[in-house]
Amino acid sequence: MAERKCTVCGTINDAGARFCRTCDNYLGWDSGGSTLDGAALTGTIPTIVGSVPADPPPLPAAAASDSPAAGTPPAPVPGPAAHAPAWVTIADPEVVVTPDATAALEITVENATAIVDGYVFEAVDPPPWLSVEHPDVNLMPGEVLGVAVTLGLRDETMVVAQRVPLSVVVRSIEDPGRHVSASIVVTVPPHGPPPTLEAQPTLIRLDDAGSGDFAVRLDNRAANYPQTVGLSGSDPEGVVGFVFTPEVVEIPPGTMVEVAVGFTAPQPPPGQQLNRQLTVKATNDERVITTALTLVQSTPAAPVDAPVRVQVQPSTIRLTDSTDGDFEVHVDNRGGHTGITISLSGRDPEQRLTFAFAPARFVATPGHVTRSHGRVRAQLPPRGSSATHPFTVIASDGTTDVEATASLEIEASAAAMATAEVRAHPEKLDIGTREEAEFSIEVDNRRSSQPLNVVLAGHSDDGLVRARFTPPRLTIGPGSVGHARMSVSSPHPRPRQVGVRRLAILVSDGSQRLTATAELMQTGPDRRRPAGRWLVVIGALMMLVGALKWTPDTTFDLDVDGLPELIGNANSFSTGLAAAETPLRIALALLAVGMLFGLAGKGGLTRKSAIVAVLLSVGYVVSALVEDVMLTELGLGIPLVIAGAVLGYIGGILLRPPD
Repeated sequence: MAERKCTVCGTINDAGARFCRTCDNYLGWDSGGSTLDGAALTGTIPTIVGSVPADPPPLPAAAASDSPAAGTPPAPVPGPAAHAPAWVTIADPEVVVTPDATAALEITVENATAIVDGYVFEAVDPPPWLSVEHPDVNLMPGEVLGVAVTLGLRDETMVVAQRVPLSVVVRSIEDPGRHVSASIVVTVPPHGPPPTLEAQPTLIRLDDAGSGDFAVRLDNRAANYPQTVGLSGSDPEGVVGFVFTPEVVEIPPGTMVEVAVGFTAPQPPPGQQLNRQLTVKATNDERVITTALTLVQSTPAAPVDAPVRVQVQPSTIRLTDSTDGDFEVHVDNRGGHTGITISLSGRDPEQRLTFAFAPARFVATPGHVTRSHGRVRAQLPPRGSSATHPFTVIASDGTTDVEATASLEIEASAAAMATAEVRAHPEKLDIGTREEAEFSIEVDNRRSSQPLNVVLAGHSDDGLVRARFTPPRLTIGPGSVGHARMSVSSPHPRPRQVGVRRLAILVSDGSQRLTATAELMQTGPDRRRPAGRWLVVIGALMMLVGALKWTPDTTFDLDVDGLPELIGNANSFSTGLAAAETPLRIALALLAVGMLFGLAGKGGLTRKSAIVAVLLSVGYVVSALVEDVMLTELGLGIPLVIAGAVLGYIGGILLRPPD
């Protein structure tokens, strides 16, 4: 025989068992209330939304195992040797009680004592829902009497279908300590109607929707036993799908449960309404319970699609020295309800433009603005001019064309040389007596968007200046400034004269030329004053040497005490010349020093000192000739003094500044 498992305690029982042999739970397999197609249903208890008072569940398995199972014969009743008050016999230990009828337990009692005794019948730890009643029993010694003990259900609560092992004690009234017990099994059978099935709500309205939900309630409050059912749904067309949570439901006794149901149904055509009759079934092997509800679906009328709109952003494209212009095409399908396949193209009346789009073909999403990148290309106009090209962007869905207009303005800037500037720094440069000078040349291309390649050259107004550029060529990017260094070499002007030469800096790109000007100031070097200084110094030294070495036999000595001896040694000269020689030599030496002091001024002192020295020297020579002194006796002193004075005088002339 097939076996099944108890859903409460997991004990394996025979397929035909009504109660679990371990926990005494009512299985429901015998009636089909917990099976489907012969297989036991294992359900889930959903949300309980209502219940009635019910008794506690059956005793646990451990407690139940302490009592004999159903059908076990009564335990032996102790005889007189065991001091039993009576012999007790129970004909049928299985007792079935229902809410509608009590059960009579037939107990045969024999007074086993030698006295008249009364007896009381008691149930050991009976469940609270069980009532036990019996008449008064008094027996003569050895008398045998059949007593009907009435077992019933109290009215306060619903008693769940179960089987309860119970011990009954027969106790002596005369001697309460003397008693005898017997075991019975009290069975509360399943009773009550099948559960009811109700849908909430019974009318469902869906507007422009293809799914919804509702709830079904299974009411088992009138039955004292659990029932398990499988739920399913259907519609006449067979197009509605149902999802029950859970799909197999266990309904506890005395309760009402609620199951959530989700469903999907195809929507009717736009602008129509459709009524569907839905049926929900709760099924087990015992019965099929059904309930019905109505689904009303409606959809709004098909929307009217507004035509797409096209816009070019920006509508005016301005380019400078460029041939390609970028823009965006906005395809507005916010008024539509379906996607539209759009193809983009462009045209211009002059047919001078070319167009490209990315993407050129796409689906304009309903309710959105779809963007596409566009590019237009044109030829540059002549330098320094501009041109305007109107054009049209066309968005086509194959049957309808939508146009948007825009324009392309192209400006070709002038050549870089037309806006370039050349500057020399500094514009005026005074280099004094030098021959070399440097200028910084700046080529400004900041106002042009074109690169500039130029060659640099330069010359002076008299053609005497040589110019050299580093580097000789410049490449200046748009918006930049180029720099070069100009080194010039210029001959001196006349001595002590200031010359101004005008320089022209030429910058050429091969077709056009720019010019910048600068001024170079020079002073002619004055070489007379250095020569005059040297002549004065040399003349003064010659005068000092001549004064110190006056004659071959005399030398200059400033010792005054030796003056008579010096005069006495001048044997060749007269007494007067000898007396004047020493003061003259001293004077000439002082005049030489005066010539040197004249270097600090304009040479006047130098010239005067030289003239005086010459006059003194000539006077001395004349005096010597008068005294008949031979010129050969005078030595080299006088010529040196005269020559030095002449050189000093010439130097003094050179030291004199020009008028």
